[in-house]
Amino acid sequence: MKKTKKQKADKKSTLGGAAKSLKKLRKGTAKRLGGLSTAQKVVGGAALVALGLSYFNKRRNQAVGPASGNIDATAAEENLAALDENQV
Repeated sequence: MKKTKKQKADKKSTLGGAAKSLKKLRKGTAKRLGGLSTAQKVVGGAALVALGLSYFNKRRNQAVGPASGNIDATAAEENLAALDENQV
């Protein structure tokens, strides 16, 4: 069966190229992971988890803002001072 011009154009389109690249990446990744020892896989997985937690922690701190932490600390110190005064 002969390919039409449209079928040839589909393979050259961005999505067609992306799908082909993803298939190659998946095959290559599976081969590379198969060559690693279990310990290497565990260490790599732990490193990925640590990077993810670090990323989310940075995003959370940006959303909250650095000033709000100072307000909470000041309020806590004032409450402790008030408790100390009441005990005396």
